[in-house]
Amino acid sequence: MAGAPDAGEILRGSGPVLVYRPAGGDQTVVKRLADAGDIIALRRFERERRFARLLRHPSLPRLLAEGDDWIAFDALEARSLQHRGLDPAAVRAILLALADALAFIHARGIVHRDIKPAHVLFRGATPVLIDFGIAGTPDDDLQQAELSGTPAWMAPEQLFGGAVGPAADIWSFSALGLFLLTGEKPYAGDADTVLRLRRAGEPPAFAMPATCVRDDPALAGLLKAGLGSAAGRPAAADFVRRLTVRR
Repeated sequence: MAGAPDAGEILRGSGPVLVYRPAGGDQTVVKRLADAGDIIALRRFERERRFARLLRHPSLPRLLAEGDDWIAFDALEARSLQHRGLDPAAVRAILLALADALAFIHARGIVHRDIKPAHVLFRGATPVLIDFGIAGTPDDDLQQAELSGTPAWMAPEQLFGGAVGPAADIWSFSALGLFLLTGEKPYAGDADTVLRLRRAGEPPAFAMPATCVRDDPALAGLLKAGLGSAAGRPAAADFVRRLTVRR
């Protein structure tokens, strides 16, 4: 890696993302530019590096160092979110931290565009939203030259080529909340299967648990609205405000 530390140990990973321990240092995650000859990949990498410099928040990755073709972040705990039926109080705590991070990035004109369980890791007890590889701004011209999300988790407007603004993150974020409550993904199968189901109008597979409706109706109402039409979805700041209120 040009400009990367010249002494250290690669602990795991291959390709563009490695877990690396510099000589005398702590574990870091190093993300490398995969192909400097690919102009789209280069622009996407430069954009992600710019976001890494700008976005400082407890529930976002910490930029440790950078070079011409690499970015180093703090290593996070890959704690699984593959739980079934988390208690609404536990889900509320996770979503509150992540909603605060979303409100932070949205206030800066940035849309993540790929919120899903695999992109939530932990720094101690704090959930952290990672991977800004396809993040952008609503008028970002790169949006026309790249995938705009993961089929099972993307908002309908991402799937059908509509304008992708902060409301798209809210749909994916709400789907994540339902996943934490139920253990069910919104759509199952490979990418082609999911795309076929969604284009045919198949609704998400999960339903709001009765325990959440009974024990935390504010959370249930937010998640239901977040999976509705783009114009009617709460903003991330609405999630923060309503999830902060003590019940």
